[in-house]
Amino acid sequence: MLKGGQSSQHIAEALRADICLARSSDDQMLHEGALAQRFGVSRTPVRQALQRLSYERMITVKSGVGSVISPLEDRQREEDLRAAEAVIRAVAACAPQTRGSAAQVMDFAAMLGMLAINDLGRAEDFFELRARLLASLSALIENPILKDAFHAAYWRLIRWRIQDLQTDPAAQAALLDRLVKSIVEILQHVSIAATFEKVADLEGQPHA
Repeated sequence: MLKGGQSSQHIAEALRADICLARSSDDQMLHEGALAQRFGVSRTPVRQALQRLSYERMITVKSGVGSVISPLEDRQREEDLRAAEAVIRAVAACAPQTRGSAAQVMDFAAMLGMLAINDLGRAEDFFELRARLLASLSALIENPILKDAFHAAYWRLIRWRIQDLQTDPAAQAALLDRLVKSIVEILQHVSIAATFEKVADLEGQPHA
């Protein structure tokens, strides 16, 4: 649990983790009053956090009801994954045709060590590494509109990946490992644009 007085961004991060890791309440409702008490804030930053999660389709805001956690429904899977792939390719189309800086490459290279020491079959470890990957990829995006769209689409994809982890952890661990290794190689030797194209290729594979 976070300490009191946290910003809307930190509240959104904590709630997003709860949702992705299925640590939410049994009734699937997010109550503003209870959340304000939990985080030691007024309802304003809580509302801002919920608005962000609604944009990411983590929750649905229903008039007269409140904020309800959006279920993962099989009929939405292909649509969500295609949308994520399309957004990543849009990012690639606008990304620089230059190699990443040494600092950018090292940011991803550090993840290789984390992959080696973490239990990727454990949902919490898998989530943390996926979240770290998203943050590092996002830092490569210069256009704020594309960055915002990338965040929303990729969080939805991560939620599906965590669900898939329950049925085939080996495949999801292998995908994450291949993603990071490919990013380090392409970012260092080719370009940022090519890096995102490779991410789109790997994340868009039907068996992923």
